[in-house]
Amino acid sequence: MGKLNIFVMVSGPAASGKSTLVDRMATTLPAHFYKPSKAYIDLAKAKGILVEKAFRDVSESEAGDYFCKICKGYPITIGDQHLSIQPIKDTAIAIGDTNQEFQDEPYVSAIDYTLFEKLGTNEIRTLLIYLKASVKELYKRAYQRNQETGMYIRNKTLADVKAEVEAEEYHFNELIGKVNVDSHIIETSNLTADEVLYNAVSRVRELGR
Repeated sequence: MGKLNIFVMVSGPAASGKSTLVDRMATTLPAHFYKPSKAYIDLAKAKGILVEKAFRDVSESEAGDYFCKICKGYPITIGDQHLSIQPIKDTAIAIGDTNQEFQDEPYVSAIDYTLFEKLGTNEIRTLLIYLKASVKELYKRAYQRNQETGMYIRNKTLADVKAEVEAEEYHFNELIGKVNVDSHIIETSNLTADEVLYNAVSRVRELGR
């Protein structure tokens, strides 16, 4: 792949297989695992800022510059990220405060659009991989994962899953419409994990030719 620097961001709703795919891609390609949000955490630690205040006290500009520096150090950097969030609910889940009934909360964008401008300026090519599956399939996977690993079920009803899917797809389309990135959609409902991996890795290698 020469001296080309590539950032691969894997996105999609809960239980779409983001973490599994990223872990396997990092080994197969190989690639360096580093997601944009980690830049905030690492800068906060370096500055002596409490981690829980990282996203408040570290600026988007600083985090973006740092993330680009990381990407320039590796041929391929890969990370996973939701494109939309429910701030109150997701914060509670992140700190383990899940013993509450979450009220309906609108989804908002989780994306710093200026990051992609900086990636382009730094000649880092971005590939956005979006994993999708039917609402029923995502619902089934979430409950299976909970039984196998104990992972918290973020969306308890089909309606909750549908709302997240619609939000993720909306912000995916917003992102590719506003910034200059390559994009690739993988419909995973009827694919094995190996087939999803092959599909994604093939696209990255094609980009790097």
